[in-house]
Amino acid sequence: MPKYAQKIATLLITACICLLQLDAHSQSSSFPEINITQANGDKFTTPQIPKGKQIALIYFSPECEHCQVFMKSFFEHAKSFDDVFILMVTYLPLDRVLKFSEEYPVADYPNIVAGTEGMAFLIRDYYKIDNIPFVATYNKEGKLISAYDGNASIEKVKKDLNIK
Repeated sequence: MPKYAQKIATLLITACICLLQLDAHSQSSSFPEINITQANGDKFTTPQIPKGKQIALIYFSPECEHCQVFMKSFFEHAKSFDDVFILMVTYLPLDRVLKFSEEYPVADYPNIVAGTEGMAFLIRDYYKIDNIPFVATYNKEGKLISAYDGNASIEKVKKDLNIK
C-alpha cells in the first residue's frame, strides 16, 4: 500500500473514532447544562443542583395531554419523592410555567424546581428528545440510571430510584 494511502486510511480511522467519541459524549451519563427561568423569574443553573441526591429530570409541555396525565400521577405520588431532587423543564414561555405552577402544587415541595429553558433547547438537544414527557433519572453519584422518551410512568421512575 502506498504511503499516501496509509495516511488517508489513518486519517479516516481517526475521524471515525472521533465521531464515535462525540456520539458517546452526547449519550454520556453526566448531567446536561441547566439554565432555566422559574415561575418567579429566578434563574436556576447546573451548580445549584444538590450534590449527593438522586435526581429526576422531567421534560414536558404543560399543554401536552400525555404530560398532564404524567404530572397528575406524579403529584399523586410526590410525597414519596421527598428525597429526590426533581427538575421539571419545559421550552414554553414563562407564562405557561406560571400557569403550571398554579395548577400543580410545585411550591409545596422544596425538592421540586420547575422552569423553562425557552428556545435554547439545551436540554432537549442534549438528550435528543423526540417525545414528551421525557424523564431521566440519576443516582446519588450523578450517573444516569434511565431515560424514558415519551413512555415514562411513575411506576418505572419509582422503581429506578428505589422508591416504594
